[in-house]
Amino acid sequence: MIKADSPADQTKAGTGSRTPHWATAFKFPAAQKITVLRAVEWSVGRTGVIAPRAVLEPVDVAGTTITYATLHNPADIARRGLMLGDHVIVYRAGEVIPRVEGAVAALRTGNEQPIDIPEICPRCDSDIDRSQERWRCERGRACGRTEAIRYAVARDIEGLGEKIIVQLIDKGLIEDFADLFTLTRDQLLTLDRMGDKSADNLMAAIEAAKTKPLNRVFCALGVLGTGRSMSLRIATHLGSMQAIRDVDAVALEQVDGIGGEKAPVVVAELADLAPLIDKLVTAGVNMDQPGFVPPVPADAEAETTSERTGSELPLAGMTVVVTGTMTGPLSDRSRTEMTELITRAGGRASSSISARTHLVVAGEKAGSKLDKARTLGIETITPEEFAERLAGHLA
Repeated sequence: MIKADSPADQTKAGTGSRTPHWATAFKFPAAQKITVLRAVEWSVGRTGVIAPRAVLEPVDVAGTTITYATLHNPADIARRGLMLGDHVIVYRAGEVIPRVEGAVAALRTGNEQPIDIPEICPRCDSDIDRSQERWRCERGRACGRTEAIRYAVARDIEGLGEKIIVQLIDKGLIEDFADLFTLTRDQLLTLDRMGDKSADNLMAAIEAAKTKPLNRVFCALGVLGTGRSMSLRIATHLGSMQAIRDVDAVALEQVDGIGGEKAPVVVAELADLAPLIDKLVTAGVNMDQPGFVPPVPADAEAETTSERTGSELPLAGMTVVVTGTMTGPLSDRSRTEMTELITRAGGRASSSISARTHLVVAGEKAGSKLDKARTLGIETITPEEFAERLAGHLA
């Protein structure tokens, strides 16, 4: 962060609607190293997407040994002109994700070999859908069924690991994650190394998963182009699974982060997933977002949002920013879980501080966001104080 320290200079520079003019973020260029591309592995994800991964001669980049790196798709390989045996430039995108920048053509020896591009699905030998840059097995989710179920239950059903999922699939007890909610205790007891106590614990975890908020259910569907954050935005914007299913692409573009290219994909995915969603509804899985308040028509004589929710939702109408490391009762909550908590309490979570921010939850090492909040006179509280304020919503 580069900023003016003098209050006089800060006042002179002024503050914009979202960020101060007297401060700006600065990032050092990502560290790069040259290594050798040894091989390319092809894997199939939970939605049937076929993804290549570079296998590299191990190299230290900014203190981390890199052996594998993302290649995205076949078109990305072609654009970068990569060949096996190439010397390639490797860096860590965002100082985290290993990426291959490209080949160093000047270091080629003539012994480099073309990368084999799969003609059929590397997992099930089915045909490949090449209509988009990200190739996909024509069987789609059916090809990545184990991964799709594991992704769906990873956060919400404790004790349901990959080995159990594989057994359930092999025994024909489940075809998708909706079938988990109709499993019986007797069926679980047919699995290897599944005793009475383990079966009871797993049944209890599955039952508890039925009550999770809509954004968790939507995320578990594995809709292309969405993840945890986008699932939360969609759920809080529309409020129910039925509303999500009824929305068209144009209306879906009103959700923050969804544009004209992504909206039709999400709508088409939801149509394909209709049978799975129907099974979830029949199984009694929650399909509503807690704390959702439908927008009031401008010409309607109705009570305002604050009047309807003020006594129930402590953050109604408030924009809240969480920064730093959470402590106390909130120490084990991820950023996504904090966003869910804020939404459940009637607020709107934001990642940036502005004059429209109402509250900042400042944990350990809060840094520049806390400084800016104090400069703007925004209320700041600790994670412990925030947990006390939302005591009735911490489930």
